[in-house]
Amino acid sequence: MTEPLSFTLDGERQKGVRGDTVASALLRSGVTTFTRSIKYHRPRGPFCFAGSCGQCLLRVDGVPSLLACRVPLEEGMRCERQNGPLGMEADVLRASDFLFPKHLDHHHLLVGSQLLGRVALEIARRLAGLGRLPDETGAPERGTVAHAQVVVIGGGPAGIAAARAAASEGAQVLLVERGRRLGGSALLEIDPEAPGPEWVARETERLGGVEVALEAEALGVYPNDSAEDGQARDKTDAPALIAIRRRQSLLALIADRVVVAAGGVSQPLPFPGVDRPGVYAARGLLELARTTGVRVGSRLCVVGEGIELLRCARALRTAGYALARVVDASGSWPFASGSDTPEPAPDLPFLRARNLRARGRPVRELRAESERIACDAVAVALPPAPLHELASAAGAQTHFSRELNGFAVSVDASGRTTVPWIFAAGRVAGSSGAAGPQSGSAAGTAAARSREKR
Repeated sequence: MTEPLSFTLDGERQKGVRGDTVASALLRSGVTTFTRSIKYHRPRGPFCFAGSCGQCLLRVDGVPSLLACRVPLEEGMRCERQNGPLGMEADVLRASDFLFPKHLDHHHLLVGSQLLGRVALEIARRLAGLGRLPDETGAPERGTVAHAQVVVIGGGPAGIAAARAAASEGAQVLLVERGRRLGGSALLEIDPEAPGPEWVARETERLGGVEVALEAEALGVYPNDSAEDGQARDKTDAPALIAIRRRQSLLALIADRVVVAAGGVSQPLPFPGVDRPGVYAARGLLELARTTGVRVGSRLCVVGEGIELLRCARALRTAGYALARVVDASGSWPFASGSDTPEPAPDLPFLRARNLRARGRPVRELRAESERIACDAVAVALPPAPLHELASAAGAQTHFSRELNGFAVSVDASGRTTVPWIFAAGRVAGSSGAAGPQSGSAAGTAAARSREKR
């Protein structure tokens, strides 16, 4: 039997179970509004469930602005919603959205009077922040320094393949994964042509000699300006310095080569109401159901485009959701992905619509053209955008991938980027689905071999 846990939200007792995150426990309790936007105080709820959207920030045990979808639930936690000083459910500051229907230019508000202008700026300054300082200032987090020959960031199919290939070349390999287990998108079973859970289980058993760090998040990749031996080296040729955050510690990791295989992040589709509580990323809902068993209702409208729309709709149905409508929104915005939506099988309640609007808080209706569709939530299914930032911030060049609807890291056939010690694989490098492991193997092999040529 799952162990029950109790915690509080704004002083009211809530219930969850062991294995929940704070976000899944709140959704399990029927809470959908987690915070409010900074300027107009519009209600916000979680979207991606991957720590990328920033719509689930809560104060937890006196620490502000923690991602509720990334915080494991513990007994007795004190959670507070932020940016609702006069009440989260009935925030009177929400009136600013209606008092200034075009826009609120706080820089020029009441500038006709010097006194009133100062008052307006002071009020704007106080309202613009998100969260209060921590209740207590704790001791600095413990930090350590370690070295690895090849570091692979991301434990999805591409990362697993890269780690295995690098290890087979004799390199000392560290595989870093921010989640609780390896597998990434393969565990969601969305793409029938891509690796699935069985592939992950089989390949994980073959990672002999690879050190795996779970629940470890790479915060940044930097050139290591000073080598361990104290000898100056050309900066572009120097080993990498990677900042790794674990639950109770920080790790400064010095590496000879880095393979970035961090995958992708879910994207919203721009239509009125998409920012309301009750609109979620389709992949996020699948991950939520897989890891915690939480479902946000029973009837979904799935909105998106391309093959991602149809695959996510079928996966959500397999996860236990009833599909009210599957809406192809191709052409509803100017940057549609490069893949057209195939004609669906008759098993899906399919509809093509360009004009969409989500209504309710949480969303209980989707308007698609003239049709009004009753639902418990809306799931957005677009191709995940490549998480290129770790590589690009370190200097690697990127290019826009129309197929993936985002910027991918530019690589050669071996996965090498424009930074000699950085390699990229999988969706980060523009290779998705079945091509992910192949790109990972190429990058891992090249990274290990290039280390020997330094």
